[in-house]
Amino acid sequence: MARQGYRVWAARLAVGCVLIAVGAGVAVHCLLQEFAEKSSTGTESASQRVPENVVPIDEHPLDPLLDFARTALRHHAEKHRDYTALLTKQEQVNGKLQPESKMALKLKYGDRVGPKSPRSVSVYLKTLEPKFQAGREVIWVQGRNDDKITAHEAGLLGMVTLNLKPDSRLAMAGNRYPITDIGIEKLLGKLIEKGERDRKLGPATIRITEKVALGDKQCRLMEVTHESPTTTIDGKLIAFEFFLAQIYIDDEHLIPLKYASYSWPKTLGGPPELLEAYTYQDLVLNVGLKEIDFDPKNPAYGF
Repeated sequence: MARQGYRVWAARLAVGCVLIAVGAGVAVHCLLQEFAEKSSTGTESASQRVPENVVPIDEHPLDPLLDFARTALRHHAEKHRDYTALLTKQEQVNGKLQPESKMALKLKYGDRVGPKSPRSVSVYLKTLEPKFQAGREVIWVQGRNDDKITAHEAGLLGMVTLNLKPDSRLAMAGNRYPITDIGIEKLLGKLIEKGERDRKLGPATIRITEKVALGDKQCRLMEVTHESPTTTIDGKLIAFEFFLAQIYIDDEHLIPLKYASYSWPKTLGGPPELLEAYTYQDLVLNVGLKEIDFDPKNPAYGF
């Protein structure tokens, strides 16, 4: 009976761990391989690897987005040491859209892992919504605790704390990305990586709209669209990662406050389907976070 009870508890924790893969930083990974295969013709599968002999064109519609991301990445690395925010995320996992969740986030940057690597991060997350998940807490400090996350459930299940590998089955259950991809800095890096990749492929359109409301903020909205799911380069079928991507930019601090991407409509003229969305609200930069903010022994936490 005790073993059976633990299995039930572990299964419930797996569902609960949806909060640990916050994305913001994570937002622009490769589209599911399954979609790429469905987009192929004949026996040839669509690949997301760009042939090595593809040469970027001199000018491309994605250049304004790439210029922003590169400038913003340098600015963020130079000016911002930490931040707190209310993070809202919603992700499609294994073809199923997960419930929207809201989390209190604390993130502090450390040293760089390598000369060209993103800075290390310390992360604290507490789920606020949905109500049945409220109270779950996760801490991850890169390079500490064997790089494992420390997590506990809400309610009575919170009496037990687990240490999990970020890419373990329990940690990844219901998540699109592991917590190792978290952070605005990594999000900007991914925007550059994926933008450069799509730039080599050629077809894309971008629309820029000024003064778009996002909560109480006025943002610049960049929308990138791929009309076709695939393109052919030297006889190879290459799959795009999304139909539409939206980036809401706070130009005052050079930060993407929201990233959302959508897949192609299933029916002609139908609505696109949400793949992932991450929104930062109440963002406060350089608040002076301390080590105790990322310590399970913090008396304000429920570990």
